[in-house]
Amino acid sequence: MKTKTVTKELPLLGVAVAAMLLALTPLAGAQSQAEDAARRAGTPATTTTKPTTAPRPFDELDQNADGVISKDEAAVDPPLAQVFGTLDKDADGRLTPEEYAVHAQGTP
Repeated sequence: MKTKTVTKELPLLGVAVAAMLLALTPLAGAQSQAEDAARRAGTPATTTTKPTTAPRPFDELDQNADGVISKDEAAVDPPLAQVFGTLDKDADGRLTPEEYAVHAQGTP
């Protein structure tokens, strides 16, 4: 008697497993598509860190060529503008090449 019960339940188990696999297939396909698109673009599919860009050259930021970067000149570079006050060690409102070098090296 138990053999007949198991035989009847076995097809139901197969149907349940097939249904679960079918339900998960679209999720795997979506992730695969995202990974493919990221690979084609040359970027990782998921980014956990903020993308960084190389700091601009001092001469490019010193638009009036007076040998320092003013707050107005720094405003064109948002990452630099954010740390301007920290870099401006003498608090004169201008960054010297030495003060800017700290930012260029990546350690404000």
